[in-house]
Amino acid sequence: MTLTAENVGLYAETLVRQAATGGYCLDYSAESLVALDTLLTSSDPLYDLSSETQRSLVIFYAGCYLGEVLVRTLGGLWQLTDNWAESSLVIVREQEGIEVRPFEKLHRRLAEGEDGNRLADFYQGILEHFLRS
Repeated sequence: MTLTAENVGLYAETLVRQAATGGYCLDYSAESLVALDTLLTSSDPLYDLSSETQRSLVIFYAGCYLGEVLVRTLGGLWQLTDNWAESSLVIVREQEGIEVRPFEKLHRRLAEGEDGNRLADFYQGILEHFLRS
């Protein structure tokens, strides 16, 4: 899978449509990360039983969605690499910036579980970073 500035939003939208069939509303708001956390929690017991390809697909689509939430709500800018898993976002507010890695966050969320890895908390942590600055 190759990420480009043109297709990252399309991949995120694929997750939005798939989640909607299960009754989850992903609308690119910060609050929708709670719904994504809930969706991921329902798949947590299956994570270790899934193939590497299946795990990578979950990380890929959910990471695209998480990144697009950050782009749309905080003005993040994608820094795409040839290896999508290493892509990041830069969020700048006034004179300060922060680089975040949505795919790495999703990998930790799925590998380590929800406790300490909630996506809504990740988002809140980014907001608090800028409030402290």
